[in-house]
Amino acid sequence: MNRNNRIIRTLIAAKRAFFTNTMPPAPKQQNAAPKKASASKPANSALTPVVPDPIILTDKPVTINDLKHSYCIGCTACYNACPVNAISLSRDEQGFVTPVIDNGKCIKCKKCVSACPVMSTKYTNTSNPKCYATMADDEIRMNSSSGGMFTLIAEHIIDNGGYVAGATLGEDFTVQHIIVDNKDDLGKLRGSKYVQSYLGDTFRKVKELLDENKLVLFTGCPCQVAGLYGMLGKKHYDNLITVDLVCHGAPSQKSFSRYIEEKYGTENLADFKFRTKKFGYSSFNQIAFLKDGTEVPSNFKFDEYEKAMHSGVALKDICGDCMFASAPRQGDISIGDCWGVSQFNVNYNDHKGTSAILINNNKGEKVFGQIKDRMKLCEPIPYDFLRHHNRFGRKMNIPSGRRWFYTMLDGQSFRKSVDYALNRKFDIGVIGLWYGRNYGSMATYYALHQTLTNTLHLSVLMINNPLTPPSDNYNKTHPRLVAKNFYDVSLVYPLNDLNKLNAHCDTFIVGSDQLWNIYLSRPYRQMYYLDFVEDRKKKIAYGTSFGIPYEGTEEEKLISSNNLRNFDHVSVRDDMSYDIATNDFGVSDVEKVCDPTFLCPIEEYQKLIDMAEQKEDEKYILAYILDPNEDIAANLKIISEKKNTKIIVLLDELPTEFKINVEKMHLPESSNIEIKKEVTLYDWMWYYSHADSVVTDSFHGTIFSLIFKKPFITLTNEKRGAARFVSLLTPLDLIYRLFNTPGALSENADLLDSLDYTEPDKKLDEIRSNSLNWLKNAIFSKKTGESNTVFDYESKSRNNKAERN
Repeated sequence: MNRNNRIIRTLIAAKRAFFTNTMPPAPKQQNAAPKKASASKPANSALTPVVPDPIILTDKPVTINDLKHSYCIGCTACYNACPVNAISLSRDEQGFVTPVIDNGKCIKCKKCVSACPVMSTKYTNTSNPKCYATMADDEIRMNSSSGGMFTLIAEHIIDNGGYVAGATLGEDFTVQHIIVDNKDDLGKLRGSKYVQSYLGDTFRKVKELLDENKLVLFTGCPCQVAGLYGMLGKKHYDNLITVDLVCHGAPSQKSFSRYIEEKYGTENLADFKFRTKKFGYSSFNQIAFLKDGTEVPSNFKFDEYEKAMHSGVALKDICGDCMFASAPRQGDISIGDCWGVSQFNVNYNDHKGTSAILINNNKGEKVFGQIKDRMKLCEPIPYDFLRHHNRFGRKMNIPSGRRWFYTMLDGQSFRKSVDYALNRKFDIGVIGLWYGRNYGSMATYYALHQTLTNTLHLSVLMINNPLTPPSDNYNKTHPRLVAKNFYDVSLVYPLNDLNKLNAHCDTFIVGSDQLWNIYLSRPYRQMYYLDFVEDRKKKIAYGTSFGIPYEGTEEEKLISSNNLRNFDHVSVRDDMSYDIATNDFGVSDVEKVCDPTFLCPIEEYQKLIDMAEQKEDEKYILAYILDPNEDIAANLKIISEKKNTKIIVLLDELPTEFKINVEKMHLPESSNIEIKKEVTLYDWMWYYSHADSVVTDSFHGTIFSLIFKKPFITLTNEKRGAARFVSLLTPLDLIYRLFNTPGALSENADLLDSLDYTEPDKKLDEIRSNSLNWLKNAIFSKKTGESNTVFDYESKSRNNKAERN
């Protein structure tokens, strides 16, 4: 018995280790007025938005499209509430249920907004519920996940002629809500299902039964109960009983389906129990029943799905910040495991399952009183005790690997995806100037990162600058704020400790930029030549550039060339870099590829554009100028007057240079030219995507003119490397848009009127395709003489038999 107690305590402690902020806010905070209370709703209204304003994308939401997607809980309230069936249900990239609006059908009635429990959150129950430790009889408990309370409540409803809605695992091993009206079918609903349940039109069916004066019990996660109430609206139903589950969160159906296919083969599976008491009472034991009669038990220590679920890496993003976990709860009654109950009273735990019941309102208390006599144990227990041992706090500590778990799952095995997510391991480590404070660097590494993750389904670690100063302000620079939104970033390893990164990354890629420019690379010694990477790891350069003719010493050249020849695959983005790498450094098999900004799908740039705060209503010509002077400014003024169009000027992002660059232009106040201040990468993308045409002296300014299909003229920038402009535009037959003097810009302003992209796009598509194929081969091909852990891209569809073995 003592040994069992120790095991239980160990498992409970392991589970609690994943939680933070288990203490919910004080009751007053739960019902406090929002910071921006609406004039139409008093501050003490039951309708209280508790989520930060930014998750709702407009001050006056009209449809659920105005909710930030990551905050959608997939409850289907909007789908069931829509009066014209303009909303359908789909699954997002991670496999979670998501609504899709047919804008052609939508009448903008706002009923979906009113029904959404995230956009219109309601708290009506007590903040200090009565709580009990409970047990049903042994027979019921042995067929239940915990103390058998669901069965007691559900049987009571059935005995009174009612209906019970709950989650079931179907024959196709998908989890969905169904409604039953007899005790024989309650077995389908009994027991935990660690998968997001598909509700479909369950809410509509519940409403139909309620309107027919039928007694209905609805059970589900608290967000699902909140969704039901949201769909039902203001009408109160005395014949509706709701029970919410003390929920850890739910992985997607996609993740579970992938897991069972790889581990067992779905066609071999007869049944699956997410929890079993065959080996004792715990939330960490599961069992698979195969069609040949074999039973395959597994537990948290050895099973990937158990680890993915309990750690949180497979949960929906919003599950880690659940607005329904704390009291006031959503259901009339809340039920869950009474973890840690032995610490309160050892007699409340006989190791067959003890439930915690929270009575959240008068209706719940009435139902509780009607089933109390059937309980083997029913003893009060303080809510303060329960909330320290269960998920009653909003925040949960999710491993950082959650960010790339589903990215990997699209192209790699479930086992590897979980392993890498939990153990901070990555397919790729990217070395480069992603932290550089200019828009070109930020856009370049964003593009490379999104291509590796969303196109090739790889986990990526952005390697931190080893020369990063220990300053909080440094971490607040704009590139690092962008990184916080999109990247996983390594710790700061000094140059002498970079070799520690070998424990985290399978392959290292030197990114595109002038990383081999001796004046940029010299402070980093041989980092950009990957001298710290072990031979068993793959070394790749994608589109890397020297920028200028090589001017290092003979010793530097000797060391650098030797390191570069040890790369597995080398590509550059311009002709000059190709010549240096092959002729001066002696590297064989160098490939010329396009800048990674061309590889990134336009949808990925749209994500940045959607985050923009600065916008412009009137038509404008965009001038993105890195090295401004009076001559350039004078010619911009001429262009503006010729075209009778406003010119918006964007300068370098570096704040310390902004004022100096403005002064260099000496713009008269009367000119129709506006220099924008404090422009983020998001704003920069917006200005590019909405410009009528572009004037620039920037390499990446020219690239994004091509990406967004804008008429453009470019001033050669000798200071920053002129050869790359020629290498970029010559293959596209657009070299006639490149000029050497500012005066030539205004003389050729008519080129800003139009540009037919039909032929350039054909050429660019071929270059883009060849470059992406080169990158795929570089990453996924076998390393000569060494094995590596990255899968073979051509057979990434997975060999199920091999995975099962």
